[in-house]
Amino acid sequence: MSSPSTSNQDSKLEIRMDPLKSNEVFVTNLTTVPVTSETQVVDLLKKAAKARAVAATLCNERSSRSHSLFRLRISGQNSKTGEECEATLNLIDLAGSERLTNSGSDGDRLKETKSINKSLSNLGIVIMALANKESHIPYRNSKLTYLLQNSLGGNSKTLMFVNISPNMSSVQETLCSLRFATKVNQCQIGTAKKITKLL
Repeated sequence: MSSPSTSNQDSKLEIRMDPLKSNEVFVTNLTTVPVTSETQVVDLLKKAAKARAVAATLCNERSSRSHSLFRLRISGQNSKTGEECEATLNLIDLAGSERLTNSGSDGDRLKETKSINKSLSNLGIVIMALANKESHIPYRNSKLTYLLQNSLGGNSKTLMFVNISPNMSSVQETLCSLRFATKVNQCQIGTAKKITKLL
């Protein structure tokens, strides 16, 4: 379980690849928090939610101004066969895209909106590249897709939920969200394989 380190609050967070773990993507200066119960996981999720940037726009009075990623590393062991395996569960809550003309954003809110929309656009580009089985997948075009590289194109399974608004005033955003969901649904990243090792 990863969370910002209290001793490294001023340290820079950078996305890197670990060559010793099959180029697994990780973030520097984070603290791993061991958990053994559902309650501990929920407490960490609540702590993360409090730290998330939220601000009002004309589209949403509690608009998320950042994406949220919660990473849970799970390990298991079969005492009878001696097999051991581990996996990573990524829970990602993407900030919604907002049209600049509708959001009424300015100053810092405007910069945030542009950054969010750009990262979501890059996510769409990566998903289309995967769907078309292109030789080069532009994961590094955005921090979001770089961080999710192992989840999107690795030995993984991906499930996405898309939330849409029932209000007619948000029809354009709803259509964009549904088109994005269609792209994702058309993408085949292969079948995840179970990898085990003997103790």
